[in-house]
Amino acid sequence: MWYFTSDFSRGDTAYTKLALDRHTDTTYFQEPCGIQVFHCLKHEGTGGRTLLVDGFYAADQVLQQAPDQFELLSKVPLKHEYVENVGGCHNHMIGVGPVLNVYPWNNELYLIRYNNYDRAVINTVPYDVAHRWYTAHRTLTTELRRPENELWVKLKPGKALFIDNWRVLHGREAFTGYRQLCGCYLTRDDVLNTARLLGLQA
Repeated sequence: MWYFTSDFSRGDTAYTKLALDRHTDTTYFQEPCGIQVFHCLKHEGTGGRTLLVDGFYAADQVLQQAPDQFELLSKVPLKHEYVENVGGCHNHMIGVGPVLNVYPWNNELYLIRYNNYDRAVINTVPYDVAHRWYTAHRTLTTELRRPENELWVKLKPGKALFIDNWRVLHGREAFTGYRQLCGCYLTRDDVLNTARLLGLQA
């Protein structure tokens, strides 16, 4: 479980009142979290809507328009880092993987790892490949930023939101006043196991 309110001493954009661009969380884990839960406890102010974007849909648009760029985004490994040195918290996490993760036997996309805040220097491939990768990344970003692909949700006190972090990118509108959230990360295996036991289908 984690608890959130604006705290500029954290040195993390998530703990500010600023807008956050679309992204997936924990890209710096070797296996990013499967499900993210946001629970709004209090908000005395304006703004702060949550942005949701279907990353799989955007990636499919890239596949249809520029399959060579889709392949590049699924092959080039990137390093993502998270460094925290605040109070008693000392973390330096590193995760490596491509933006688009596909099954090798059928090229089906199963995970998108997209976070410009945590992406480290690209030093895993030669310059010419990195240059082409940036072009491909720009194509994907264009799709992710199309207004018609955005869903905005206002979290009000008492409302919880479950996000598939392997597929759905989230962001935040800037806000004013006091805003308090709590939440947690869940593994996909636990959630899917429970869904099967309850007879639920996606």
